Amino acid sequence: MISEKALVTSLPPVGGAAVLLDFDGTLVDLAPTPEAITVPADLPDLLRALGDATQGALALVSGRSIAALERFVPGFDGVILGGHGAERRDGQGLWRHPLAGSDTLARLIAGARRLADTHPALNCEEKPTGVVLHYRRAPEQETRIRHEMTALAAPFDGLDVHFAKMAVELRPDDIGKDRATRDLLNKAPFAGRSAVFCGDDATDEPAMRLCVETGGTACKVGEGPSAAPLRVADPQTLRAALWAWTQNR
Repeated sequence: MISEKALVTSLPPVGGAAVLLDFDGTLVDLAPTPEAITVPADLPDLLRALGDATQGALALVSGRSIAALERFVPGFDGVILGGHGAERRDGQGLWRHPLAGSDTLARLIAGARRLADTHPALNCEEKPTGVVLHYRRAPEQETRIRHEMTALAAPFDGLDVHFAKMAVELRPDDIGKDRATRDLLNKAPFAGRSAVFCGDDATDEPAMRLCVETGGTACKVGEGPSAAPLRVADPQTLRAALWAWTQNR
């Protein structure tokens, strides 16, 4: 783990950076359910400051849907890559993966709801391009939920069964934060800048590795193995460092 000050000095000048930030566990602390998170009062101001400092080369890259992120940071007008890249909101409008609105997705959601109904501590999170079953409040259910969600996805082609932090997600198998990040870094105003990716879990690792391999850097938030060369203890430390970094132009 490094300190706020050490992180700031390890990052490139913010004026030449392309900044990509995960949300849950990175900018905000994790909570027992997705809707129970607390958004820090100064987070909207921090995002505005980063957007200004990078001339708009700032994106939220999250497993959440774009609609959910818009509820939590309603003033943010920058790029959002939602659903691990299955959704994109940018200056060209809104794009969604073909799984959105499909009969396949409707059947997956119905099956995940039935599983959630088997235990009061399970939580089904529906997304425009997938579905997640959370068991953070019932960790003893992990083996069963992993098995049953895998079985739910088995009849369908083109799905990835992702084992996340205390959750199992069913999502398209041709998306990922690394693919979405690579595409974004080839477009203005991100192209030609030093990429900085901050994330906290396994879904962020491919994108963090990509940024490092292409001459940028990455910061891991919290414990666990990571390809990121930088690491801080928690979202609070990261936010403080990002605030200080906005002055490092």
